[in-house]
Amino acid sequence: MGEEMAMKNARDLFAETDQKVAELKKRIARQREVIKQAKLRGHSTAAAETIQRTLHQSLRAFEQRRQQIFERLEAKQR
Repeated sequence: MGEEMAMKNARDLFAETDQKVAELKKRIARQREVIKQAKLRGHSTAAAETIQRTLHQSLRAFEQRRQQIFERLEAKQR
């Protein structure tokens, strides 16, 4: 039962991480729109662009984590 529980936990962790990736992609799209609107209004976009870079860094980290979890799940299924 231990192995079965570990697989369930890994699948749950994968699902949670996948959800975070999806949420970050939505936030990045919204942030892109914020930057676009700020530019159209002649406002500074420096802070918004810093947030955008941070969101992209977070996205990359979650995508890497998701890949690691996926590879662990694949190895356990063999």
